[in-house]
Amino acid sequence: MAQTNVNTEIIPTGKLRVGINGSNATLYARAADGGATGISADLGKFIADKLGVPFEPVVYSGAAIYTASFGKGEWDIIVTGRNPLAAKLVDFMPDVILIDYVYLAAPGREFSGPDQVDRAGVKIGVPRNASADAFLSQRLKSAELVRLAGDATIATEMLRDGKIDLYATGTDSVQRIADRLPGSKIIGVFDTVAFAISTAKGWSPEAKSRLTQLVNEAKAAGIVQKAVEKSGQKGVRAAP
Repeated sequence: MAQTNVNTEIIPTGKLRVGINGSNATLYARAADGGATGISADLGKFIADKLGVPFEPVVYSGAAIYTASFGKGEWDIIVTGRNPLAAKLVDFMPDVILIDYVYLAAPGREFSGPDQVDRAGVKIGVPRNASADAFLSQRLKSAELVRLAGDATIATEMLRDGKIDLYATGTDSVQRIADRLPGSKIIGVFDTVAFAISTAKGWSPEAKSRLTQLVNEAKAAGIVQKAVEKSGQKGVRAAP
């Protein structure tokens, strides 16, 4: 397949549209000039430059609306967690970061560790269809999952009001909620999720190979490591 055809497959609109979960503080932050920064944006800009096309961030306000976009043709590439729900709708390319997933206990709720939360009567909030939802829906036996939109404000309010006992998601997002909710407490790591550059289903092997090459070039150039350091998020590291 000619290189021009491969590029057309990767960027059918003539620009690189990068879908971004705006509620994930590692993947996305608003730059001082109002533009997008964070790992998804920084990788997208690098790849777009290599392809010689404009970069266009497609930012979603929460995990639920973000995952609902899968398969709808609204973006060309994303950075998303490897989980069974996403695997049905996207194809995973190279891993770029690893994120530890933890519980945040509501004020006044005490749990000695992540292995003590799966009890009858315990309500655990998760972003709908995100990695924590996919993982815990398969593992929990007694606790109840409460699926939310993935918006930090809603999660904070439900923890404060006692509507959920814990909120489970990546350390980056949990820390942001903990900072605004006095008395809340982060409980230890229950999973580590690899986040990969991903595409819609159906790309040709040639297009996948070209994208993989570009991602590996970005990793070798330190784009991912610099973005991780810039984010300042705990429990996040560049993938090997």
